[in-house]
Order: sequence, then C-alpha cells, then structure tokens
Amino acid sequence: MSEPARILLAEDDRALRQSIAAALRGGSFAVDVVPDGIQATQRLREEPYDVVLLDIGLPFVDGWQILQEIEGRRQPSVIVISARGEERDKVRALDLGADDYLTKPFGADELIARLRAVLRRVRSTGNAGVARFGGVVVDLSNRSVTRDDEEVRLSPTEWVLLAELASHPGATRDHRTLLARVWGPAYVGDRNYLRTFVQRLRRKLEKDPANPVIIVTVGHQGYRFGPVTLPRDR
Repeated sequence: MSEPARILLAEDDRALRQSIAAALRGGSFAVDVVPDGIQATQRLREEPYDVVLLDIGLPFVDGWQILQEIEGRRQPSVIVISARGEERDKVRALDLGADDYLTKPFGADELIARLRAVLRRVRSTGNAGVARFGGVVVDLSNRSVTRDDEEVRLSPTEWVLLAELASHPGATRDHRTLLARVWGPAYVGDRNYLRTFVQRLRRKLEKDPANPVIIVTVGHQGYRFGPVTLPRDR
C-alpha cells in the first residue's frame, strides 16, 4: 500500500485552516499545518512535501515570497488558495511557479479534486522514448530534460506539458487537447494556464525565448515541439 501524499497547508485563518486540514485528513492525506510564512519557509527547507496549499496573504513572509523561493529548485507542487480572484493575481502566481490557483471561498470537494489532479501529474509515468531538438533532449522514459548537456529542472506540471508536446514531435497539439491532457477537462477554456506554462518552459529551454524554436506557437491552433514534420516523397 502506497504512503499517503504529504501536504503542507499554509493558511493564517484558524477556522479555515482547521476545516481544510480536517477535510484533507478525511481524504487520507498526511497534512502539516502552519499559520504564517516564516513557519512555512522553515518546513519547506526541512521536510519533503508533495504539494503545498499556499495562502498568498500570510503574515511575516507572504505567499509571493515563498513562491519565489521555491521556484528554481526541485520543488513540491503548489496550489495557491487566495481570496484574491483577479486574473492578474492568478497569472502572477502561475508565472512564479504555482501549479494551480483556487479562489476562496471553495468547497472541500473541489479542493480535493484539484489536489488529486496535481498529484496525478506528479506521479505520471508519461510516454517512452527520447525527443531531441535544438540542443534539448527530453527523455520521456526517465522524466529528464537536458539543454546542451545540462539538466533542466521542471515542475511536475511543466514536465507533463513538455512530455505531451515532445511525445508528438513536429505535430501541432491544439489548445483544448493540451489543457484537457495536462490539467483536466474542466480547464479546456482556460488558456491563461497554457500560455503561462509555455512561457515558463521557453525561459528554461529556449536560447532566445522571444523567438522560440523548441516550443513553437502555431497560429491560433496550439503549439508544437520542434520543426513541423513533413511527409516523405514516395
């Protein structure tokens, strides 16, 4: 029997913190709770977690600072839970490395569904084979990426998106398919997620992210990995 996923809940509202923790434990997750950003930062440095549920408005050290600290190293997945429902806050959180964004108030069922979706991405085995282009090597079997022979560290969601593209090199993957495959059917209309994660991948993989050649935008259709594949003449 596999061990339960480890969740760090960083939330300053005591009543909400208690209700979320109770719901997660009822869903068979292992949960640690902290009420402020200092304790959250300390726990993240000392303990391995699968997912962090992160309130942006934490005292002492806010969620934005914690996201910046997590980004750039091998990190747990992050679901931001915030009363800030404006689109610019969602885009900023995703751009800083969050995997999902949930606006308060929300129900326990929705939170658990989002959490399980993120964990599926963490534990996804992906496809087999290796895709290469422009100095980037994507090993789909071993879940590893290198650029010019140096390891590229990706978040679980970044990896699943790249794997979806690299497993069909040269082929255009449309927006709705990518959103459904990476985030789930409920996200097929939310292109901000896709756009933001493509930008994140380009910053890590492209020599010139403003003029991408590894992950290419195809009109208003979607994206592809590498050059278009043309059929051979018979």
